[in-house]
Amino acid sequence: MNVDPNMVAIGGGGDATENSPGALLTASYPNDDLTGWLVSSKDHRYPMNYPLYAYAIGMKIEGMSREQLMEYISVNAADSGVAQHPEVSVSPPDNSYILINGGFKVEWHGYGNLATASFPDSDTSWKARSKDHLEADPANLKVYVISIKQQLPVGKIRKRIFQTTSGVTAHPFGFAYVDSVFALCGGDGEVHYTGVGNMLWALHPSTTVGEQFFSARSKDHGESDPSSITAYAMGILLSQNQDGTINHG
Repeated sequence: MNVDPNMVAIGGGGDATENSPGALLTASYPNDDLTGWLVSSKDHRYPMNYPLYAYAIGMKIEGMSREQLMEYISVNAADSGVAQHPEVSVSPPDNSYILINGGFKVEWHGYGNLATASFPDSDTSWKARSKDHLEADPANLKVYVISIKQQLPVGKIRKRIFQTTSGVTAHPFGFAYVDSVFALCGGDGEVHYTGVGNMLWALHPSTTVGEQFFSARSKDHGESDPSSITAYAMGILLSQNQDGTINHG
């Protein structure tokens, strides 16, 4: 999914399906030149055809061209190494950058390895987790963190993380809303499963004008494992006036 040519892709997500038997997410991450967001999913054990929907969040800041903005944005990645339940986190290059979003890509090659979490595990790092399910398939998990220089030529960036946790159910879902003074720039989700597994099938931003939230949904698959899920939304704002007035980034 591509953003407008004058924007930088800083977030996104995708929807597979929870319709029986269901399909689950394996990747949600930025492309190499930040012109779009890439998403992938798979059926698992039970074959089915289904549509996959992708979403992308684009950033544009008044007073800066896309080329100028790209000079202030960093994308860093880390690999987990091959494991049945891989997990890894990654941070911005240094403390002059602010974390604004992240993503993941499960590099599975056999039966399948499925995403269970992608979220800001601190104010300065992004973590992702995945797992094989019902059949062994060790895989590498690549996690991405997107960050921006706090000080821009047109002002100073601030960010805030918003989150909400659902109740326990077989197909949990959550919506994290950002305060109106902030601009939604991304988000993701973390499944809190305790049994055989409950995996992500949908991660997506609001698409209605006037609404700013990020939603996360997951499901058990093949075997029962009711769980809760935490949805995260990333919000940023730009202070660009000498009197400290805050304007949206």
